[in-house]
Amino acid sequence: MAVSLGIAAGPLLAIGIEFTYPRGQAIASPKMTTINIPTNHQEAVIADIQLRVMGRTEPFSSASFRSDTILQSLSFQPGDVYDEQQVLIGLSQLEPFAENITLSVEPAAEPNQIALIITAEKPNKFFFRFGKFPSPTALRGPLRRATTSTIDNRASGFAVSGYGGIANIGDSGQSVAIGITGGENALGFEVDYTIPLGGETGLAFNIANQRGVETEFDNGEINVDLPGGEDPWVHRLGGGVEYFRPLGDQLEGAIGLSYQRVTIRDDVFSADTFSRDEAGNRLTVSDSGNDDLLTINLVGDLDTRDSTREPTEGYRLLLGMDQSIPVGDASLFFNRLSANYTYFMPFNLFGFTEGPRTLVLNAQAGTILGDAPPYEAFSLGGANSVRGYDRGEVGTGRSFIQATAEYRFPMFSFEALAQDVNIGGTLFADYASDLGSGSAVIGEPAEARGKPGSGFGAGVGIRAVTDIGTARVELGINDEGDTTVMFSVGDRF
Repeated sequence: MAVSLGIAAGPLLAIGIEFTYPRGQAIASPKMTTINIPTNHQEAVIADIQLRVMGRTEPFSSASFRSDTILQSLSFQPGDVYDEQQVLIGLSQLEPFAENITLSVEPAAEPNQIALIITAEKPNKFFFRFGKFPSPTALRGPLRRATTSTIDNRASGFAVSGYGGIANIGDSGQSVAIGITGGENALGFEVDYTIPLGGETGLAFNIANQRGVETEFDNGEINVDLPGGEDPWVHRLGGGVEYFRPLGDQLEGAIGLSYQRVTIRDDVFSADTFSRDEAGNRLTVSDSGNDDLLTINLVGDLDTRDSTREPTEGYRLLLGMDQSIPVGDASLFFNRLSANYTYFMPFNLFGFTEGPRTLVLNAQAGTILGDAPPYEAFSLGGANSVRGYDRGEVGTGRSFIQATAEYRFPMFSFEALAQDVNIGGTLFADYASDLGSGSAVIGEPAEARGKPGSGFGAGVGIRAVTDIGTARVELGINDEGDTTVMFSVGDRF
Protein backbone atom coordinates (compact mmCIF):
# COMPACT_ATOMS: atom_id res chain seq x y z
CA MET A 1 0.00 0.00 0.00
CA ALA A 2 1.35 3.46 -0.77
CA VAL A 3 0.45 7.00 0.27
CA SER A 4 2.52 10.03 -0.56
CA LEU A 5 2.12 13.56 0.70
CA GLY A 6 4.49 16.37 -0.15
CA ILE A 7 4.59 19.79 1.51
CA ALA A 8 6.93 22.31 -0.06
CA ALA A 9 7.58 26.02 -0.47
CA GLY A 10 5.75 25.86 -3.82
CA PRO A 11 2.21 24.69 -4.61
CA LEU A 12 3.01 20.99 -4.28
CA LEU A 13 0.76 18.63 -2.39
CA ALA A 14 0.22 15.07 -3.58
CA ILE A 15 -1.48 12.13 -1.94
CA GLY A 16 -1.72 8.59 -3.27
CA ILE A 17 -2.26 5.11 -1.92
CA GLU A 18 -1.06 2.06 -3.77
CA PHE A 19 -1.75 -1.65 -3.34
CA THR A 20 0.59 -3.63 -5.56
CA TYR A 21 -0.63 -6.81 -7.22
CA PRO A 22 0.65 -9.00 -10.05
CA ARG A 23 0.04 -7.86 -13.61
CA GLY A 24 -3.47 -8.42 -14.91
CA GLN A 25 -5.13 -9.12 -11.56
CA ALA A 26 -6.29 -7.20 -8.53
CA ILE A 27 -7.09 -9.15 -5.39
CA ALA A 28 -6.93 -8.89 -1.64
CA SER A 29 -3.37 -9.02 -0.37
CA PRO A 30 -2.57 -12.66 0.51
CA LYS A 31 -1.31 -13.72 3.91
CA MET A 32 1.49 -16.13 3.18
CA THR A 33 2.50 -18.63 5.88
CA THR A 34 5.67 -20.69 5.61
CA ILE A 35 6.86 -23.72 7.57
CA ASN A 36 10.54 -23.99 8.38
CA ILE A 37 12.24 -26.72 6.38
CA PRO A 38 14.66 -29.05 8.22
CA THR A 39 18.27 -28.63 7.24
CA ASN A 40 18.46 -32.05 5.60
CA HIS A 41 15.89 -30.89 3.02
CA GLN A 42 17.86 -27.87 1.89
CA GLU A 43 19.62 -29.81 -0.91
CA ALA A 44 16.64 -32.02 -1.72
CA VAL A 45 15.16 -32.23 -5.19
CA ILE A 46 11.54 -31.18 -5.72
CA ALA A 47 9.79 -34.34 -6.91
CA ASP A 48 6.21 -33.06 -7.01
CA ILE A 49 4.17 -29.87 -6.52
CA GLN A 50 0.51 -30.07 -5.50
CA LEU A 51 -2.07 -27.30 -5.32
CA ARG A 52 -4.97 -27.66 -2.86
CA VAL A 53 -7.90 -25.55 -1.67
CA MET A 54 -7.95 -24.81 2.05
CA GLY A 55 -11.00 -26.31 3.72
CA ARG A 56 -11.83 -28.60 0.78
CA THR A 57 -11.05 -32.23 -0.03
CA GLU A 58 -10.60 -31.65 -3.75
CA PRO A 59 -7.78 -29.71 -5.39
CA PHE A 60 -8.38 -26.80 -7.73
CA SER A 61 -10.41 -28.10 -10.66
CA SER A 62 -8.82 -27.54 -14.04
CA ALA A 63 -12.13 -26.15 -15.29
CA SER A 64 -12.23 -23.27 -12.84
CA PHE A 65 -8.71 -22.56 -11.61
CA ARG A 66 -6.70 -24.26 -14.37
CA SER A 67 -4.27 -25.79 -11.90
CA ASP A 68 -1.95 -27.08 -14.62
CA THR A 69 -1.50 -23.60 -16.05
CA ILE A 70 -1.07 -22.11 -12.59
CA LEU A 71 1.63 -24.60 -11.62
CA GLN A 72 3.45 -24.14 -14.91
CA SER A 73 3.70 -20.40 -14.20
CA LEU A 74 5.76 -20.95 -11.05
CA SER A 75 9.46 -20.10 -11.20
CA PHE A 76 10.32 -23.44 -9.53
CA GLN A 77 9.38 -26.80 -11.04
CA PRO A 78 9.75 -30.53 -10.28
CA GLY A 79 13.35 -31.54 -10.81
CA ASP A 80 14.76 -28.31 -9.36
CA VAL A 81 16.92 -28.33 -6.23
CA TYR A 82 14.92 -26.88 -3.34
CA ASP A 83 15.82 -23.26 -2.58
CA GLU A 84 13.66 -21.79 0.17
CA GLN A 85 14.11 -18.16 -0.87
CA GLN A 86 13.37 -18.92 -4.51
CA VAL A 87 10.26 -20.90 -3.54
CA LEU A 88 8.92 -18.08 -1.38
CA ILE A 89 9.46 -15.55 -4.15
CA GLY A 90 7.82 -17.89 -6.64
CA LEU A 91 4.72 -18.31 -4.46
CA SER A 92 3.88 -14.67 -5.07
CA GLN A 93 3.10 -15.71 -8.65
CA LEU A 94 -0.04 -17.44 -7.33
CA GLU A 95 -1.51 -14.18 -6.05
CA PRO A 96 -3.57 -13.54 -9.21
CA PHE A 97 -5.40 -16.83 -8.60
CA ALA A 98 -5.53 -17.36 -4.83
CA GLU A 99 -5.02 -15.88 -1.38
CA ASN A 100 -4.07 -17.08 2.12
CA ILE A 101 -1.30 -19.16 0.54
CA THR A 102 0.45 -21.76 2.74
CA LEU A 103 3.46 -23.92 1.92
CA SER A 104 4.27 -27.30 3.50
CA VAL A 105 6.64 -30.16 2.70
CA GLU A 106 6.02 -33.90 2.55
CA PRO A 107 8.51 -36.72 1.93
CA ALA A 108 8.71 -38.25 -1.54
CA ALA A 109 9.59 -41.75 -2.72
CA GLU A 110 13.35 -41.16 -2.74
CA PRO A 111 15.29 -40.06 0.36
CA ASN A 112 16.72 -36.98 -1.37
CA GLN A 113 13.36 -35.86 -2.76
CA ILE A 114 10.48 -33.84 -1.32
CA ALA A 115 6.96 -32.86 -2.38
CA LEU A 116 5.76 -29.26 -2.01
CA ILE A 117 2.13 -28.86 -0.94
CA ILE A 118 0.60 -25.44 -1.63
CA THR A 119 -2.78 -24.70 -0.09
CA ALA A 120 -4.79 -21.59 -0.85
CA GLU A 121 -8.21 -19.99 -1.02
CA LYS A 122 -10.06 -18.41 -3.93
CA PRO A 123 -9.38 -14.69 -4.33
CA ASN A 124 -11.86 -11.93 -3.71
CA LYS A 125 -13.30 -11.02 -7.11
CA PHE A 126 -14.31 -7.48 -6.15
CA PHE A 127 -11.56 -5.01 -5.36
CA PHE A 128 -10.85 -1.35 -4.73
CA ARG A 129 -7.45 0.27 -4.52
CA PHE A 130 -5.90 3.71 -4.20
CA GLY A 131 -2.93 4.65 -6.37
CA LYS A 132 -1.81 3.50 -9.81
CA PHE A 133 -1.68 0.24 -11.71
CA PRO A 134 1.57 -1.69 -11.17
CA SER A 135 4.60 -1.41 -13.43
CA PRO A 136 5.94 -2.29 -15.87
CA THR A 137 3.33 -1.51 -18.51
CA ALA A 138 3.41 -0.67 -22.20
CA LEU A 139 0.11 1.24 -21.98
CA ARG A 140 -0.34 4.97 -21.40
CA GLY A 141 -2.89 6.60 -19.12
CA PRO A 142 -3.42 8.59 -15.91
CA LEU A 143 -3.07 5.43 -13.79
CA ARG A 144 -0.08 4.00 -15.69
CA ARG A 145 3.51 4.20 -14.45
CA ALA A 146 6.30 5.01 -16.88
CA THR A 147 9.76 3.42 -16.93
CA THR A 148 11.36 6.45 -15.31
CA SER A 149 9.89 8.86 -12.79
CA THR A 150 10.70 11.80 -15.07
CA ILE A 151 7.87 10.90 -17.49
CA ASP A 152 5.48 9.81 -14.72
CA ASN A 153 3.07 11.68 -12.41
CA ARG A 154 3.02 14.75 -14.65
CA ALA A 155 0.22 16.79 -13.05
CA SER A 156 1.24 19.40 -10.47
CA GLY A 157 -0.63 20.12 -7.28
CA PHE A 158 -2.87 17.98 -5.07
CA ALA A 159 -4.11 14.75 -6.69
CA VAL A 160 -5.65 11.44 -5.58
CA SER A 161 -5.97 8.28 -7.70
CA GLY A 162 -7.92 5.09 -7.19
CA TYR A 163 -9.47 2.20 -9.08
CA GLY A 164 -11.89 -0.68 -8.59
CA GLY A 165 -13.39 -3.57 -10.50
CA ILE A 166 -13.78 -7.32 -10.76
CA ALA A 167 -10.93 -9.84 -10.88
CA ASN A 168 -10.97 -13.45 -12.06
CA ILE A 169 -14.27 -13.04 -13.89
CA GLY A 170 -15.99 -16.41 -14.16
CA ASP A 171 -12.85 -18.08 -12.73
CA SER A 172 -11.17 -17.23 -16.04
CA GLY A 173 -8.42 -14.97 -14.70
CA GLN A 174 -9.82 -12.04 -16.71
CA SER A 175 -10.25 -8.71 -14.92
CA VAL A 176 -11.79 -5.32 -15.54
CA ALA A 177 -10.89 -2.13 -13.66
CA ILE A 178 -12.06 1.48 -13.75
CA GLY A 179 -9.69 4.12 -12.39
CA ILE A 180 -10.15 7.79 -11.56
CA THR A 181 -7.66 10.51 -10.67
CA GLY A 182 -8.60 13.98 -9.49
CA GLY A 183 -7.21 16.96 -7.66
CA GLU A 184 -6.30 20.62 -7.73
CA ASN A 185 -4.81 20.48 -11.24
CA ALA A 186 -5.77 17.03 -12.50
CA LEU A 187 -8.79 15.01 -13.60
CA GLY A 188 -8.80 11.73 -15.48
CA PHE A 189 -10.22 8.25 -15.86
CA GLU A 190 -9.08 4.92 -17.24
CA VAL A 191 -10.86 1.65 -18.09
CA ASP A 192 -8.66 -1.46 -18.17
CA TYR A 193 -9.47 -5.01 -19.34
CA THR A 194 -7.00 -7.88 -19.03
CA ILE A 195 -7.12 -11.36 -20.59
CA PRO A 196 -4.62 -14.02 -19.41
CA LEU A 197 -3.20 -16.30 -22.08
CA GLY A 198 -1.61 -18.82 -19.73
CA GLY A 199 0.82 -18.37 -16.86
CA GLU A 200 1.90 -14.75 -16.62
CA THR A 201 1.28 -14.08 -20.32
CA GLY A 202 -1.69 -11.99 -21.40
CA LEU A 203 -3.30 -9.09 -23.20
CA ALA A 204 -4.45 -5.78 -21.70
CA PHE A 205 -6.61 -3.04 -23.22
CA ASN A 206 -7.33 0.45 -21.93
CA ILE A 207 -9.27 3.61 -22.73
CA ALA A 208 -8.08 6.74 -20.96
CA ASN A 209 -8.68 10.47 -20.63
CA GLN A 210 -6.22 12.61 -18.68
CA ARG A 211 -6.44 16.37 -18.03
CA GLY A 212 -3.98 18.34 -15.95
CA VAL A 213 -1.64 21.29 -15.53
CA GLU A 214 1.52 19.34 -16.25
CA THR A 215 4.90 20.06 -14.70
CA GLU A 216 6.60 20.95 -18.01
CA PHE A 217 4.43 24.09 -18.15
CA ASP A 218 4.58 24.87 -14.41
CA ASN A 219 6.83 25.36 -11.34
CA GLY A 220 9.49 27.62 -12.86
CA GLU A 221 10.90 30.92 -11.61
CA ILE A 222 8.99 32.67 -14.43
CA ASN A 223 5.25 32.19 -14.73
CA VAL A 224 4.19 31.79 -18.38
CA ASP A 225 0.48 31.26 -19.00
CA LEU A 226 -1.91 31.14 -21.94
CA PRO A 227 -2.82 34.40 -23.76
CA GLY A 228 -5.83 34.87 -21.46
CA GLY A 229 -3.76 34.40 -18.30
CA GLU A 230 -4.92 30.83 -17.55
CA ASP A 231 -2.67 27.85 -16.81
CA PRO A 232 -2.09 25.52 -19.79
CA TRP A 233 -4.15 22.34 -19.29
CA VAL A 234 -2.88 19.30 -21.21
CA HIS A 235 -5.76 17.05 -22.34
CA ARG A 236 -4.91 13.46 -23.39
CA LEU A 237 -7.60 11.19 -24.83
CA GLY A 238 -6.90 7.72 -26.21
CA GLY A 239 -6.22 4.08 -25.44
CA GLY A 240 -4.21 1.07 -26.48
CA VAL A 241 -3.43 -2.60 -26.28
CA GLU A 242 -0.43 -4.47 -24.87
CA TYR A 243 0.91 -8.02 -24.88
CA PHE A 244 2.98 -9.06 -21.87
CA ARG A 245 4.83 -12.23 -20.97
CA PRO A 246 7.77 -13.51 -18.91
CA LEU A 247 11.04 -13.70 -20.83
CA GLY A 248 12.90 -15.64 -18.14
CA ASP A 249 12.79 -16.52 -14.45
CA GLN A 250 13.34 -12.89 -13.44
CA LEU A 251 12.62 -11.02 -16.68
CA GLU A 252 9.28 -9.72 -17.91
CA GLY A 253 8.53 -7.80 -21.09
CA ALA A 254 5.62 -6.05 -22.77
CA ILE A 255 4.90 -4.48 -26.14
CA GLY A 256 1.99 -2.17 -26.80
CA LEU A 257 0.37 0.22 -29.25
CA SER A 258 -1.04 3.44 -27.79
CA TYR A 259 -2.88 6.41 -29.28
CA GLN A 260 -3.42 9.84 -27.69
CA ARG A 261 -5.06 13.01 -28.96
CA VAL A 262 -3.12 15.72 -27.12
CA THR A 263 -4.60 19.22 -26.87
CA ILE A 264 -3.77 22.32 -24.81
CA ARG A 265 -6.76 24.08 -23.24
CA ASP A 266 -7.41 26.82 -20.71
CA ASP A 267 -9.45 24.76 -18.24
CA VAL A 268 -10.34 21.23 -17.30
CA PHE A 269 -13.66 21.34 -19.22
CA SER A 270 -12.81 23.97 -21.85
CA ALA A 271 -13.34 23.30 -25.57
CA ASP A 272 -10.90 26.00 -26.71
CA THR A 273 -7.47 24.79 -27.87
CA PHE A 274 -4.15 26.65 -27.96
CA SER A 275 -0.92 26.00 -29.82
CA ARG A 276 1.18 28.77 -28.17
CA ASP A 277 1.47 30.44 -24.77
CA GLU A 278 1.27 34.18 -24.02
CA ALA A 279 4.95 34.63 -24.96
CA GLY A 280 4.50 32.91 -28.33
CA ASN A 281 6.24 29.66 -27.33
CA ARG A 282 4.88 26.49 -28.88
CA LEU A 283 2.76 24.23 -26.69
CA THR A 284 1.84 21.78 -29.45
CA VAL A 285 3.51 20.88 -32.73
CA SER A 286 0.45 21.49 -34.89
CA ASP A 287 -0.91 25.02 -35.32
CA SER A 288 -4.42 23.81 -34.49
CA GLY A 289 -3.45 22.86 -30.93
CA ASN A 290 -4.40 19.22 -31.63
CA ASP A 291 -1.57 16.67 -31.83
CA ASP A 292 -2.18 13.01 -32.68
CA LEU A 293 0.34 10.76 -30.94
CA LEU A 294 0.55 7.10 -32.01
CA THR A 295 3.36 5.10 -30.42
CA ILE A 296 4.71 1.58 -30.28
CA ASN A 297 5.81 1.02 -26.68
CA LEU A 298 8.24 -1.59 -25.39
CA VAL A 299 9.22 -2.19 -21.78
CA GLY A 300 11.40 -4.74 -19.99
CA ASP A 301 11.71 -5.51 -16.27
CA LEU A 302 14.64 -7.54 -14.91
CA ASP A 303 14.17 -8.04 -11.16
CA THR A 304 16.65 -9.98 -8.99
CA ARG A 305 15.75 -8.38 -5.64
CA ASP A 306 15.56 -10.71 -2.65
CA SER A 307 12.29 -9.11 -1.55
CA THR A 308 9.72 -6.69 -2.93
CA ARG A 309 8.70 -5.65 0.61
CA GLU A 310 12.12 -4.62 1.97
CA PRO A 311 14.89 -5.53 -0.47
CA THR A 312 18.42 -5.70 0.91
CA GLU A 313 20.34 -7.10 -2.06
CA GLY A 314 19.91 -7.62 -5.78
CA TYR A 315 18.90 -5.17 -8.48
CA ARG A 316 16.03 -4.12 -10.72
CA LEU A 317 16.46 -2.82 -14.26
CA LEU A 318 13.61 -1.19 -16.20
CA LEU A 319 14.09 -0.40 -19.89
CA GLY A 320 11.63 1.44 -22.13
CA MET A 321 11.34 2.50 -25.74
CA ASP A 322 8.57 4.55 -27.37
CA GLN A 323 8.57 4.84 -31.16
CA SER A 324 6.07 7.29 -32.63
CA ILE A 325 4.33 6.73 -35.95
CA PRO A 326 3.62 10.00 -37.84
CA VAL A 327 -0.13 10.66 -38.05
CA GLY A 328 -2.31 13.77 -38.13
CA ASP A 329 -1.28 17.41 -38.56
CA ALA A 330 1.66 17.17 -36.12
CA SER A 331 3.14 14.13 -37.91
CA LEU A 332 5.37 13.46 -34.90
CA PHE A 333 8.35 11.19 -35.47
CA PHE A 334 10.60 10.38 -32.51
CA ASN A 335 12.15 7.55 -30.57
CA ARG A 336 12.32 7.89 -26.78
CA LEU A 337 14.70 5.66 -24.84
CA SER A 338 14.70 5.40 -21.04
CA ALA A 339 16.37 3.28 -18.37
CA ASN A 340 15.97 2.94 -14.61
CA TYR A 341 18.45 0.85 -12.56
CA THR A 342 18.32 0.27 -8.79
CA TYR A 343 20.95 -1.69 -6.87
CA PHE A 344 20.59 -2.91 -3.26
CA MET A 345 23.53 -4.08 -1.19
CA PRO A 346 24.14 -4.83 2.52
CA PHE A 347 26.20 -1.99 3.96
CA ASN A 348 26.92 -1.98 7.70
CA LEU A 349 27.68 1.69 8.27
CA PHE A 350 25.64 2.17 11.45
CA GLY A 351 22.29 1.30 13.01
CA PHE A 352 20.61 1.34 16.42
CA THR A 353 19.15 -2.18 16.64
CA GLU A 354 18.98 -5.52 14.86
CA GLY A 355 17.88 -5.28 11.26
CA PRO A 356 19.06 -4.76 7.69
CA ARG A 357 21.51 -2.01 6.83
CA THR A 358 21.23 -1.33 3.13
CA LEU A 359 22.77 1.00 0.59
CA VAL A 360 20.45 1.78 -2.34
CA LEU A 361 21.90 3.22 -5.54
CA ASN A 362 19.58 4.38 -8.34
CA ALA A 363 20.43 5.75 -11.76
CA GLN A 364 18.00 6.87 -14.46
CA ALA A 365 18.65 8.23 -17.93
CA GLY A 366 16.85 8.88 -21.17
CA THR A 367 16.91 10.68 -24.49
CA ILE A 368 14.59 11.55 -27.37
CA LEU A 369 15.76 11.13 -30.96
CA GLY A 370 13.81 13.19 -33.48
CA ASP A 371 10.92 15.48 -32.54
CA ALA A 372 10.73 16.37 -28.84
CA PRO A 373 7.23 17.74 -28.03
CA PRO A 374 7.17 19.42 -24.61
CA TYR A 375 4.48 17.13 -23.20
CA GLU A 376 6.66 14.06 -23.96
CA ALA A 377 9.99 15.43 -22.67
CA PHE A 378 11.68 14.47 -19.37
CA SER A 379 10.49 16.58 -16.41
CA LEU A 380 12.97 16.82 -13.50
CA GLY A 381 12.49 17.62 -9.83
CA GLY A 382 10.17 16.46 -7.07
CA ALA A 383 9.68 13.61 -4.61
CA ASN A 384 10.49 10.98 -7.25
CA SER A 385 13.36 12.92 -8.78
CA VAL A 386 15.30 15.50 -6.75
CA ARG A 387 13.91 15.82 -3.24
CA GLY A 388 13.99 19.43 -2.09
CA TYR A 389 12.47 20.68 -5.39
CA ASP A 390 8.86 20.76 -6.57
CA ARG A 391 7.91 18.43 -9.41
CA GLY A 392 9.25 19.76 -12.69
CA GLU A 393 11.07 22.65 -11.01
CA VAL A 394 14.56 21.53 -12.09
CA GLY A 395 13.97 21.28 -15.84
CA THR A 396 12.29 19.76 -18.89
CA GLY A 397 14.78 18.24 -21.33
CA ARG A 398 15.22 16.19 -24.46
CA SER A 399 17.75 14.13 -22.47
CA PHE A 400 18.46 13.64 -18.79
CA ILE A 401 20.44 11.80 -16.16
CA GLN A 402 19.40 11.27 -12.57
CA ALA A 403 21.13 9.57 -9.63
CA THR A 404 20.29 8.78 -6.01
CA ALA A 405 22.22 7.28 -3.12
CA GLU A 406 20.25 6.27 -0.03
CA TYR A 407 21.44 4.55 3.14
CA ARG A 408 18.81 2.70 5.19
CA PHE A 409 19.40 1.63 8.79
CA PRO A 410 17.29 0.13 11.63
CA MET A 411 16.25 2.15 14.69
CA PHE A 412 13.66 0.21 16.75
CA SER A 413 10.56 -1.98 16.35
CA PHE A 414 7.18 -2.49 18.02
CA GLU A 415 3.80 -4.15 17.43
CA ALA A 416 0.62 -2.24 16.57
CA LEU A 417 -2.77 -3.65 15.50
CA ALA A 418 -1.24 -7.14 15.29
CA GLN A 419 1.39 -5.82 12.86
CA ASP A 420 5.15 -5.82 13.37
CA VAL A 421 6.42 -2.31 12.70
CA ASN A 422 10.15 -1.84 12.03
CA ILE A 423 11.31 1.77 12.28
CA GLY A 424 14.41 2.76 10.35
CA GLY A 425 16.19 5.87 9.18
CA THR A 426 17.52 7.07 5.83
CA LEU A 427 20.19 9.39 4.56
CA PHE A 428 19.84 10.35 0.90
CA ALA A 429 21.23 12.52 -1.87
CA ASP A 430 19.64 13.17 -5.29
CA TYR A 431 20.95 14.80 -8.46
CA ALA A 432 19.44 15.36 -11.91
CA SER A 433 20.41 17.24 -15.08
CA ASP A 434 18.86 17.81 -18.49
CA LEU A 435 22.41 17.82 -19.95
CA GLY A 436 21.80 21.22 -21.47
CA SER A 437 18.99 19.85 -23.65
CA GLY A 438 16.19 22.15 -22.44
CA SER A 439 16.54 24.37 -25.51
CA ALA A 440 16.18 21.31 -27.79
CA VAL A 441 12.56 20.71 -26.70
CA ILE A 442 9.87 22.17 -28.96
CA GLY A 443 8.66 25.42 -27.37
CA GLU A 444 11.55 25.43 -24.86
CA PRO A 445 9.23 25.25 -21.81
CA ALA A 446 12.09 25.07 -19.29
CA GLU A 447 14.00 27.98 -20.86
CA ALA A 448 10.87 30.14 -21.00
CA ARG A 449 10.14 29.49 -17.32
CA GLY A 450 13.67 29.97 -16.03
CA LYS A 451 14.30 26.44 -14.80
CA PRO A 452 17.95 25.80 -13.88
CA GLY A 453 18.34 22.54 -15.83
CA SER A 454 20.15 20.72 -13.03
CA GLY A 455 19.71 20.38 -9.31
CA PHE A 456 20.94 18.62 -6.19
CA GLY A 457 19.10 17.71 -3.01
CA ALA A 458 19.94 15.85 0.18
CA GLY A 459 18.20 15.00 3.41
CA VAL A 460 17.17 12.58 6.11
CA GLY A 461 14.13 10.44 6.63
CA ILE A 462 12.35 7.87 8.80
CA ARG A 463 10.83 4.65 7.44
CA ALA A 464 8.20 2.41 9.06
CA VAL A 465 8.09 -1.04 7.42
CA THR A 466 5.05 -3.29 7.99
CA ASP A 467 3.41 -6.22 6.24
CA ILE A 468 0.98 -3.86 4.51
CA GLY A 469 3.40 -1.20 3.36
CA THR A 470 6.28 1.15 4.07
CA ALA A 471 5.68 4.63 5.48
CA ARG A 472 8.26 7.39 5.05
CA VAL A 473 8.81 10.91 6.35
CA GLU A 474 11.61 12.78 4.58
CA LEU A 475 13.17 16.23 4.84
CA GLY A 476 14.93 17.37 1.66
CA ILE A 477 17.05 20.51 1.17
CA ASN A 478 18.09 21.56 -2.33
CA ASP A 479 21.17 23.43 -3.55
CA GLU A 480 19.22 26.70 -3.65
CA GLY A 481 18.41 26.49 0.07
CA ASP A 482 14.73 25.49 -0.28
CA THR A 483 13.28 22.79 1.97
CA THR A 484 10.63 20.15 1.31
CA VAL A 485 8.97 17.82 3.83
CA MET A 486 7.45 14.66 2.35
CA PHE A 487 5.26 11.95 3.90
CA SER A 488 4.87 8.70 1.99
CA VAL A 489 3.58 5.17 2.47
CA GLY A 490 5.27 2.94 -0.08
CA ASP A 491 8.84 2.69 -1.26
CA ARG A 492 10.39 5.05 -3.80
CA PHE A 493 12.38 2.23 -5.45
